[in-house]
Amino acid sequence: MHPTKSLKALVSGVVALSTTLVLVSGAGAATKGLRAERAAAGAVGVVPAPAMRALPRPLYGVTVDDVTNLGAIVAGARALGHMPVTRIYFNVKEPASYYASAVRAVQPASYVMGELLDSSDSRHIGTAAYGRRVESYVAQLGNSVDVWEIGNEVNGNWTGRYSTVEAKLTTAYDDVTAAGRRTALTLYYNVGCGDGSRELDPVSFSGRYVPAAVRSGLDYVLLSYYEGNCKGIRPSAATWAAYFAQLHILFPHALLGFGEIGMDNPATNTSLGTARSLMTYYYGLGVDLPYYVGGYFWWYYDEDCLPYATKPLWATLQSAFASETAALTH
Repeated sequence: MHPTKSLKALVSGVVALSTTLVLVSGAGAATKGLRAERAAAGAVGVVPAPAMRALPRPLYGVTVDDVTNLGAIVAGARALGHMPVTRIYFNVKEPASYYASAVRAVQPASYVMGELLDSSDSRHIGTAAYGRRVESYVAQLGNSVDVWEIGNEVNGNWTGRYSTVEAKLTTAYDDVTAAGRRTALTLYYNVGCGDGSRELDPVSFSGRYVPAAVRSGLDYVLLSYYEGNCKGIRPSAATWAAYFAQLHILFPHALLGFGEIGMDNPATNTSLGTARSLMTYYYGLGVDLPYYVGGYFWWYYDEDCLPYATKPLWATLQSAFASETAALTH
């Protein structure tokens, strides 16, 4: 989530884990040290999980940034035309226990993606603290989460030094895969609107800062894209297909798609038309690649679509799911 999208999340990230913040001066050395420490300790706390349930193709994704509206989230998942993948934002201030009951409640009605660290929170937790967070979340919630997002919009220039971002995503990848769980990595698409050498595009960043072992082992690689933050550019399906083909060269074993779309704020009466246009266009993209799985994961799903009986974008999302089916199933 780009920092401008949610003031609530940004403010919480600024104060998050102030007592446990670790400053990392040598990201590579820190990562090696953490790996050695965990190997010596036998990865204490990470219990091998039972077999994972199969995930659908395509993915029908939605995102919730708060679980206090839990009843509506579960009801919405049951009412959608396809069983969704509900991506849950795990606030960097909260322990895994805060989300345990919510994840267990959502899991029978929806597949679950756990967002371990939003990009807006990235600067507010050090590598070692993030490693401990990942281990705790996977140990406590691993049986109920179908795929773990180990890094979010990792090439965004607001996430911190790239060497530190690399250390964090590598640590998270190692911890999740050690527990036998699926991994996803979300990159920030900024072609035509990036910040030059200070903000690498997804392909350039991945080649330099995602280690080869991680690139080879990831289960999902996803793009986050917000037209409103990229000069209103709306790439064609052919443009997206060409870019995903480039990513496939770097991530040959991963399924590819979108991990986040939407607007900076929940839809209002004045922005409802824009929201409908975005949701309809992206979920309906016809990207004809064998490894493309859709996703999209509208960020403000809770605010824009729930409770489903009263929110005007609910019908748009239902139609968008139908369009995704038509575009990606043959």
